[in-house]
Amino acid sequence: MAQEKDKYNVICLSNQLWDFPLWTNKRHVMGRLPKLGHNVLFVDPPINFGRIFLKYLFQGKWSISRFFTWRKKEAEFLEIFSPLNFHHFTKYLSVRHAKKIDTAAQQLFDSQRKTILWVYHVELEGLENYLKYIKHDFLVYDCVDNYEAFPKYDTLEKRKKISDQEKLLASRANIVFATTPGLVEKLRKYNPNCYFTPNVGDYDRFIKIKSRIKEVPENLINIPRPIIAFTGALDEYKFDKQLFKKVASDYPGYSFVVIGPVALKDKNISSKQLGFGDLKNVFFLGTKKYEDMPMYLANFDVMIIPYQLNDYTVGGCFPVKFLDYLAAGLPVVVTDLPSYTPFSSVCYIAKNPNEFSQNIRRALEENSQEKIKLREEQASKNTWEGKVYTMLSLISENMNKI
Repeated sequence: MAQEKDKYNVICLSNQLWDFPLWTNKRHVMGRLPKLGHNVLFVDPPINFGRIFLKYLFQGKWSISRFFTWRKKEAEFLEIFSPLNFHHFTKYLSVRHAKKIDTAAQQLFDSQRKTILWVYHVELEGLENYLKYIKHDFLVYDCVDNYEAFPKYDTLEKRKKISDQEKLLASRANIVFATTPGLVEKLRKYNPNCYFTPNVGDYDRFIKIKSRIKEVPENLINIPRPIIAFTGALDEYKFDKQLFKKVASDYPGYSFVVIGPVALKDKNISSKQLGFGDLKNVFFLGTKKYEDMPMYLANFDVMIIPYQLNDYTVGGCFPVKFLDYLAAGLPVVVTDLPSYTPFSSVCYIAKNPNEFSQNIRRALEENSQEKIKLREEQASKNTWEGKVYTMLSLISENMNKI
């Protein structure tokens, strides 16, 4: 991996909390950097002094010392910094937060090393102040979403605001990483130093799970096989509930299991409100820990990712879970997103709802040891360790140019 001279201090401005229920791109990358000897200060998005904070407090995730310092030691070379918003004057708070982050970094980091400011949170209020007041030698913009296509940016004014902020960050960055070809094409207009770094999978966690794991989770014991499963949030701008309802209706003899929050417009609703109340073969198991996912996947027969085709998904979506499924050797049925094209030989890409439905049956009937091996081999070429190594190599190469 990186040579000793290439060990860095890294300040990560994340758009998701470190304690987010599922492992995300940010946590996969930032969780591996300390194991390679890099110092990491992972900065949660600012938390309002309200419901979320009180929930964390009652769960015991905030000690008295953390309340005053906003810091938590997570592992060797890794510390979490969680800014608190006590009021809504975000412009003032962004300066205050940035200065506190910089102070924490000075206390934590090795002064002999170069410091990288690694930004995921392009939507961060007062982002320009963070870039200004956090001392750094190298700026990374790691883009994993087509933010301007989010439903909350539903006016031209809102879309322009986030687009301008992304342009500011991308143009100032020393290097830009992007997880889909569409994002690369967009961001290269602002910065020619943009690299395609697609999402990958947690190969070691999921490889050979069907032979390694024989335990059946209690909430799966009474669910008939075959089990067709989806993991992730049922959100309005990605999840295609009409497609899901169609395939569950097409195969009343198959069980359809969903693991993840039922959330449309960020509101928890029932399966009946989603329109699935009359389907007796649909089972919602709620959110599970990422650490428990191998046990569940080991008991599934086919994985599906029924995503809509829209500006958000086509332009910037490549689900992290896709390579996890391949590592598990499971057949995967997906909608026709550009991100899946390089993997067409190891998954089932559907161009319309009928084809999606037919592919579920094909995936079950055609599954074989040969196909499982091909999926595992593809997953072995797309690991988080490999992605982190690529990113560090590109950073080192470009840092030598400045």
